[in-house]
Amino acid sequence: MIRTQGLRKVYRMGNVEVRALDGVDIEIGKGEFVGIMGPSGSGKSTLLHMLGLLDTPTGGDIFIDGTDVSRLTDYEKTMFRLYKLGYVFQDYALVPELTVMENVALPAMLRADRTEQQYKAATVDILSKIGLCDRRTHLQGELSGGQQQRVAVARAIVNKPDILFADEPCANLDTENSRMVLNLFKEINREMQQTIVMVSHEEWHKEYFDRIIRLRDGKIVNGEK
Repeated sequence: MIRTQGLRKVYRMGNVEVRALDGVDIEIGKGEFVGIMGPSGSGKSTLLHMLGLLDTPTGGDIFIDGTDVSRLTDYEKTMFRLYKLGYVFQDYALVPELTVMENVALPAMLRADRTEQQYKAATVDILSKIGLCDRRTHLQGELSGGQQQRVAVARAIVNKPDILFADEPCANLDTENSRMVLNLFKEINREMQQTIVMVSHEEWHKEYFDRIIRLRDGKIVNGEK
């Protein structure tokens, strides 16, 4: 489902060249729950942003479901993200003026192939799955941190994306709420065969992953089962 060849990302800071990714080759299969781990500055989030088409690599190739995404135009990348990819970030990124229902429905509303009836039904369905249907008329400020992140997860999967990318989704949560979110990920992974790629720095998160891609200084140091 995901394959990279010689993936590189180089940043220039004055006269200094920083190799955030230095020749990364990976393969991630459909239905896998993969963790990207490593010390701070190892290239974890950079790799996730490359795979999720949120940033452009300096060199190398990325193939997603057989498509060479590095050759897509900006518009094609936007459509690819909308129809095939979902994202969860550590800061929730909800719109505070919108209700839970409206926040979750946003990506579905943008799709040309969804009627209002269809996206509303999909939103209610996913809110029921995560146990927040009774909070659908509430605003972000009326939710706990754990509930806000569950809403962010619901928004990310309302379009049933091929791949869900999560960048440190538990960074702002305590252990109890972190486990709630990770259990939700595992449930989605098993029941929906959802491919999930998640960045984490917490070693105890390993118990949830099928496999780990471990980075150091922009290179893969090993893969763990």
